[in-house]
Amino acid sequence: MAKLKLTEQQQAAVENRGGSLLVSAAAGSGKTKVLVERLFRYVTEDHCHIDDFLIITYTKAAAAELRSKIAAELSKRMAETPEDRHLRSQLLRVYQADIKTVDAFCTALLRENTHLLAQEGERYTLTPDFRVLDENDAKLLRQRVLTRVLERFYEELDEGGALLADTLGAGRDDSALEDLVLETYEKLQSHADPEHWLAENRTIWENRSGDFDETPYAAELLAVIRRKGFHYMEALRRAGQSTVGGDLYKGYGEKFLRASRSFAPLAAAQNWEAARISLDGLEFPRLTTPKGMTADPEVVRLKGLWENAKTAAKKLAPMLAVSDTEAMEDLQTMAPAMTALLKLTADFSDAYRTEKLRMNCADFSDQEHLALRLLVERNGAPTELGRQVAGRYREILVDEYQDTNEVQNAIFRAVSREGKNLFTVGDVKQSIYRFRLADPTIFLDKYRNFTPAENAVEGEERKILLSKNFRSRGEILDAANFIFSNILSADMGEMEYGEDESLHFGAEYYPPRKDCETEFHLISAHQKSAANERPVKRLLAEARFTAQRIRQLLDEGYPVTGEDGTLRPCRPEDIVILMRSPGSRSAAFAQALAERDVPCSFEESGDFYQTPEISVTLALLEIVDNPRQDVPLIAVLRSPVFGFTPDRLAEIRSRDREGDFYDALLADGGEDVQAFLTTLTGLRDAAADMNVCRLLWHIYNTLHLPGIFGAMDEGGVRQENLVALTRHAERFESSGYRGLFAFITQLRRLIDAGQAPAVKTAGGSGGVQMMSIHKSKGLEFPIVFLCDLEHAFSRQDFDTPVLVHPALGLGPLCIDLKRKIRYPTMARLALEEKLRRENLAEEQRILYVAMTRPKEKLILVDALYGAEKRLQKLTAAAACPVMPEVVAEGKCFGDWILLPLLCRPEAAPLRDMAGVMAGGLYTGDTAPWQVFIHDGDDFGWAPGAAVSDTEKDAEETLFDPALLTFRYPYQRETTLPAKLTATQLKGRALDQEIAEDAYHTPYIQPLVQPKFRREKKGLTPAERGTATHLVLQYLDLQNLDVPGQVEKLRLEAKLTAEQAAAVDVPALRRFLESQLAEEMRQAETAAREYRFTVLMPARDYDPAAAEEDSILLQGVVDCWFETPEGITVVDFKTDFVQTEEDVAQHAELYRGQLAAYSLALERVLEKAVTRKALYFLQAGKTVEIS
Repeated sequence: MAKLKLTEQQQAAVENRGGSLLVSAAAGSGKTKVLVERLFRYVTEDHCHIDDFLIITYTKAAAAELRSKIAAELSKRMAETPEDRHLRSQLLRVYQADIKTVDAFCTALLRENTHLLAQEGERYTLTPDFRVLDENDAKLLRQRVLTRVLERFYEELDEGGALLADTLGAGRDDSALEDLVLETYEKLQSHADPEHWLAENRTIWENRSGDFDETPYAAELLAVIRRKGFHYMEALRRAGQSTVGGDLYKGYGEKFLRASRSFAPLAAAQNWEAARISLDGLEFPRLTTPKGMTADPEVVRLKGLWENAKTAAKKLAPMLAVSDTEAMEDLQTMAPAMTALLKLTADFSDAYRTEKLRMNCADFSDQEHLALRLLVERNGAPTELGRQVAGRYREILVDEYQDTNEVQNAIFRAVSREGKNLFTVGDVKQSIYRFRLADPTIFLDKYRNFTPAENAVEGEERKILLSKNFRSRGEILDAANFIFSNILSADMGEMEYGEDESLHFGAEYYPPRKDCETEFHLISAHQKSAANERPVKRLLAEARFTAQRIRQLLDEGYPVTGEDGTLRPCRPEDIVILMRSPGSRSAAFAQALAERDVPCSFEESGDFYQTPEISVTLALLEIVDNPRQDVPLIAVLRSPVFGFTPDRLAEIRSRDREGDFYDALLADGGEDVQAFLTTLTGLRDAAADMNVCRLLWHIYNTLHLPGIFGAMDEGGVRQENLVALTRHAERFESSGYRGLFAFITQLRRLIDAGQAPAVKTAGGSGGVQMMSIHKSKGLEFPIVFLCDLEHAFSRQDFDTPVLVHPALGLGPLCIDLKRKIRYPTMARLALEEKLRRENLAEEQRILYVAMTRPKEKLILVDALYGAEKRLQKLTAAAACPVMPEVVAEGKCFGDWILLPLLCRPEAAPLRDMAGVMAGGLYTGDTAPWQVFIHDGDDFGWAPGAAVSDTEKDAEETLFDPALLTFRYPYQRETTLPAKLTATQLKGRALDQEIAEDAYHTPYIQPLVQPKFRREKKGLTPAERGTATHLVLQYLDLQNLDVPGQVEKLRLEAKLTAEQAAAVDVPALRRFLESQLAEEMRQAETAAREYRFTVLMPARDYDPAAAEEDSILLQGVVDCWFETPEGITVVDFKTDFVQTEEDVAQHAELYRGQLAAYSLALERVLEKAVTRKALYFLQAGKTVEIS
């Protein structure tokens, strides 16, 4: 590949001086080369030193790569001019230069200046050796602090707090309220002053009054309404004018124009009441279709547009049905809860900050906020330190500036003399990290407001555009330009996509070719129906088609440009499959590729910690730390590493039955045990002098773990997992932790909390790569398959009861407890629309990143259900450019690609399938596309798969009517439980408690408030009965002082105070005075709360059961005692009975239970049960059961 010379635009970016410079660099435009060239221009022409500059990147990998590029460029220049002593002096400086991430810069600044952070009155402060919390540690700490804050919140509950807890924070536990607080807190961390934001918004909600039109919510919603009004006014007008002079004008055109005029007031509404009136004025006259034109493609298109307009009006109706007075009433209703939420978040923020100071640690957002506090005064002026740091650097160079947030931007400004020597480079169209709180509007504001560099005067902020792409062939650039010039706009996408923003071809080194057209493959998948009972699923069809097309490319030797600039046949490594969110889809694609003998690799974060190799290694670490832990010790002994059999472990256990298993090992003299103990002692000795990462490698080498687990299925992946664990240990120690115990404790705590750190592992190595679009950013590939185009845009951000936006504040649901309803406030609707459009703009940028990854070939694969109807709808709205509101209605990438594509001449097959005319055909001169349609059912069989004779003859096989009358001969056995409790024959909870897996009838448990919110109403009847049974279990039959016995049980903590107060003392006293109690006192042998488990013939439960079937019976007998006549079984009942008739009826209910108790006791005790008795405590009656 020939050496690239600087273009005129690149040269300008390298040489321009005199003010803050923004370089908007399109994908593949060589922005890193420009940054390096600019740095060396300073070094060679101005004789600056490399360490006179602060160079900021956004990942450690990018910082390391940039440093290596600078070092390589320095070496090359020294080879050209070895006599240059100034260049030679840079050799050491390049490795001392400040080329780092924002986090690294802030950390270094804080460690040097923590003494400046101490505030008067604060008990704790950071010291230079503070620890940086990783995200998982920070989560656990936040949870712990929030639990304490919520305890105080409930103790001091006021009216607003109660409303918050009962409405927006209501649930089975505190989790809903915890999530609200944490989400509000986290969303504010990109704000330069979160405390000020919380205080400002709290003031707004405390004074929520006035006119709705004065709120920012009304302004946002009115903008939405005007946009929609203008859109349909224009769409209907264009459609109506298109019929002028034709057969459809009278029945369609005139009515379209009339409807268009009725949308005009809505498009111009300046206040809420005007918008409400305008909606009532919308007109939709009845359309009249000329005879014989019902199926005409133009009629179908116009009808689709008409229905869309009517649907949009219906969607606006519920919102505009709310008057401005009602809107304010809803906001005022929720104002106390919002004030309480903001106060609670502020309290949590303060408590969290104090706890971090106490622990001498900081999280990632702390570093940025604290660094900003060191550099900038409250009034925005630079501090003394800020002026010193700014004076240290000749220029501040920031790469990937589009991913900056408000705090970072304030830091850059503070260290660059108010931005006067700030050089920023990035591409806002590739800003795809809003979920990490990146704010692309910072870049966009500068892009719009800065003066073009050629027109800027000295000191004026200026911009330079780099639009030439040196990565991709012209066909790729034409495809990306075609899509984005038609779907990206200021109204929907936050920016225009004009000539300046377009990608311009610069890769002149590519040999000329004619086989690089962009391909679009539509796969029509089918839902299950009477005509098609076994359709191929969409994902499977998409995966198998993709694998088939890749196989074709490899078999035909599709040429790609090699490293030397010549063409060579493509290899699997040249191909990537990009998806919005691969997840479980990767497995389907991997399987399809395997069917075609195509190797592949992908990253997966499956259940890493449950894999045998990792679980065994963690158990090893636990016993190296403390061998007196039975579970990990036995796990290690049973593992393939040592291979002890269950029989051998049982033998070892018999050596010492009382102590822990380690004592049993010490007591055993076997050679295998001695060898294990010797190995364990050696590892424990080594652990004393090694960090965790080194210890892991020592264990791997000593015990040959990579070899043992590498010999298993998927051995390569297992070995990668072991390496991944060492990387996690390295990260753990780099964050300030030390010691094996700390590593194990932290990891176990995270695993138990469901927050185990994600450890990425390779799902294979080499071959076709599969990755998410986010993962592909910054990479390039010869051939790209863009799949999963039907992945719906996420709406999970809107699932929370309160939305948060940095400019609009909070948007809650309104919850009416009296009417038991919830509905969105106008604030929430405004925030939802704002966030939705921001998310859609982010999705557009993600699609841009995907379409600019390929170098030579782009293949788009869109598999969808109901293709014909979907294409009809999209074709009716298709246009070049697509109207912004149509783009805003898109649900996935597939919609956005098809809307302009359907207007291209090459898309005729798609329009034919839809049976609809597009609004107008594209007439541009960009490179042609190739468009294909496939039937999903064509991919039902794996290539080369053997089809059974049964499947081949399936259609010829006659249906056997006898199948309709078939009855399973063992149906009765399916209803027999394998395990049964006496309770199920009628009884109480304790029997159920001991039978974990016993068959039982499911029931619905009513929802209840958390205990802290319940009114005190005492114990339920069931709870009082349980308390009485507890007393009967311990009751001394010789002691008639029942109150004294109950008090003793309370003091021994066998009863709670509430249970003790609920015990029916008179009933127990009556029992002690009864004849039954006297017989129990005189008995030779007696037992209470007697648990049993016995295997019984199933016929004892169901006489119709098979003779060989058995059921396991479990239960607890209240009491049995032995007399000369035999065993007497007693069951105590706390049922509410008053009359003799009540007693008799209830006694009959328990007949089956007592029979089961008797049967069990006879088998266990091998003695006859001669008497069965029920004692009803409330009535004081003994009932004999025959």
